Amino acid sequence: MRRAALAALAAALLAGPGACARTPDGGDAATAGPPSHTPSAAPGFRAGLGDGPSASATAPAPAPSSPAAAPATANGETVRVTDFERVPAGTAYGTGQWRGDGWATPWELGMSGRATADDAVAHSGRRSLRVRYPAGRIGPEESGAQAPFELPPRPEYHVSQWVRFGAGFSFGTTNFAGKVGLGLAGGAACSGGQACDGTNGFSSRLIWGRDGRAAIYYYSMGHAGQYGDAADLVTDGEQVFWPSDRWMNVVQRLRVNTAGNADGEIEVWVDGVRAARVTGLRFVSNGDQVDSAYFSSFAGGGDATFAPRTDSEIFYDDLEVATGWPGTAAPRRR
Repeated sequence: MRRAALAALAAALLAGPGACARTPDGGDAATAGPPSHTPSAAPGFRAGLGDGPSASATAPAPAPSSPAAAPATANGETVRVTDFERVPAGTAYGTGQWRGDGWATPWELGMSGRATADDAVAHSGRRSLRVRYPAGRIGPEESGAQAPFELPPRPEYHVSQWVRFGAGFSFGTTNFAGKVGLGLAGGAACSGGQACDGTNGFSSRLIWGRDGRAAIYYYSMGHAGQYGDAADLVTDGEQVFWPSDRWMNVVQRLRVNTAGNADGEIEVWVDGVRAARVTGLRFVSNGDQVDSAYFSSFAGGGDATFAPRTDSEIFYDDLEVATGWPGTAAPRRR
């Protein structure tokens, strides 16, 4: 039952028009399922609902001045970090601003038009990143923002972010699904309903469901259906929901499998407490490693029933990618 509920949510996230699934209300944490065969899909990112660049994707702009200083990590090396303090409030956060913070990307959708440095709220300092999700709009062409930030290839990374959903955030109209913030990916970043065959990469991102239900949504070899698999975020036996108007820290760790073995892992912590652990995963059959911090956040879902009823916003602050526990994250408690 709970696997079926999460599979329905996963399908809803990337179903095309006329093929949307209703997001479920219930379900507990899921574990990795057995391999299954899915139809082949074109390699690379899919345009439109947001698994890659389209004709409207923006190429990088020239880099501004120096990046933010990296804090000391609790356990490892900081590879990327930003606190959005470098520029004045109201500055559009396109590729040039990200490059100024030390985050390079080959393309972006929505960053230049719907993401700005903002001083309304901040987790640390005076500013955060405000991302808008307009009423009646879905997909990163018209909702949220998306960019795959380049990382030095490694078998394992941690990514941390502080997330604050705006007051009265609308999770949808009659169907409810969307992606949240910064995830991890590698190789060709298998996603968008593709069959992950071990040579076309992998991806793992955070999502919302009905009432803000929080889960991790990932593509690995042999995912259970046409779309990726999902695992609920659960702490102290209770389902985690994205709170409105309060900061929440989420850390994801992804480790790629070793050659020929099903020993890949994903772990997620919420405010320092482990909320999901998926083991026994096969991400690759070649030499691909984690090489992208994939910012992917938008409403949808395959049609307007997933669109917010009202203009909505999410704030992000203290984004960090590290080789161990990030220094900007909440202290790890368990």
